[in-house]
Amino acid sequence: MTEVEQGLVYALAIVSLLGSLTVVIWQLWRQRGRRGDRDDR
Repeated sequence: MTEVEQGLVYALAIVSLLGSLTVVIWQLWRQRGRRGDRDDR
């Protein structure tokens, strides 16, 4: 593999990891937000 190919592989790996983390955090944030709204109201 060339350096460029390795860079693309690393970039794809990082993007996929960030994407999965973002989804998990977004879901947890939604649940917390909903619970907070219910408690406040």
